[in-house]
Amino acid sequence: MGARVAAGAVVIAPAGAERRARGEGRVVSRLRAGMRVGIVAPASPVGTAADADAGVGVLRDLGLEVEFAADPARRRGHLAGTDAQRAGDLAAMLARPDIDAVVCLRGGEGTLRTLLALPPDLPERLAGVPPKAVVGFSDVTLLHAWLAAELGWASFHGPGLTSLAVATAYTRDAFVRALFATGPFDIGPAPDGPAPVALVPGRTEGLLAGGCLSLLVSLLGTPWAPDLTGRILFFEDTDEQPYRIDRMLSQLLAAGQLQRCAGIVVGEHVRCDPRDPARSLTLEEVVADLLVPLGVPLLAGLPLGHGRHLATVPLGRRALLDAGAGRLRVLDPGVR
Repeated sequence: MGARVAAGAVVIAPAGAERRARGEGRVVSRLRAGMRVGIVAPASPVGTAADADAGVGVLRDLGLEVEFAADPARRRGHLAGTDAQRAGDLAAMLARPDIDAVVCLRGGEGTLRTLLALPPDLPERLAGVPPKAVVGFSDVTLLHAWLAAELGWASFHGPGLTSLAVATAYTRDAFVRALFATGPFDIGPAPDGPAPVALVPGRTEGLLAGGCLSLLVSLLGTPWAPDLTGRILFFEDTDEQPYRIDRMLSQLLAAGQLQRCAGIVVGEHVRCDPRDPARSLTLEEVVADLLVPLGVPLLAGLPLGHGRHLATVPLGRRALLDAGAGRLRVLDPGVR
């Protein structure tokens, strides 16, 4: 992680070090027409070329140029190429001065292997590179954690290229709001979904953290595990049974992480109903048992996850959670 300093040495902290220590991500330049977006695949490949082509069309409609780091159909089993190939593509796109933002092809599996294959000196090489927007979700939760821990960048939990290919108007508008415009904004409810539910009313501010729950748990014990002290945590998942979500939340509690949160947002959990309802708690019961007793503002029902709609949110930036009002507002956007 960091270099060792001899006892008694005087250390002059680099600019932004204090902000990085607090976990506050460095803002990036907002996207504008004519900018170039690099597409990387740190996890799984696309199913068909058409899945990638439709996403490219969305970005081009926004006035952006698109460049793939590699053939999106490249495949090695369940992975988008070898570990070295995926890591090399990611490192190159992060370093290139002519790439203004990076959008991940999709999630899936393999991002942790990609991070392990990155050159050890990559954070040092990127230290002088202006931060750029990196967008993705699901397995990309791991990459967001690496960017925060190693570079101190604000990155964006939002749709990857294949998700943009099938994006609703809500998803596209939220993507544009978070990446093209400066100023505070609200994470609104899904237009065709139920209203958010306040499980514990209250109002709090903190830096945003979160992503896919199973990936957040897998970060425990790694150098990139986020410190949730004073954070507003949001989490979501897909295809997980309530007993598994119970275990994941219990592990975060056992690690002392959830107790440090300023507030919590329970995002969408798609296909997470119990297969045998007579022999299982519901997800709502799990949350009531494990999270409500924490006493922090707790809101459920915002479109953060694998559902039909997906909001784009900047990680490591300050937000306001007003659970009683069903409101999550980004106070400090991730772009300037």
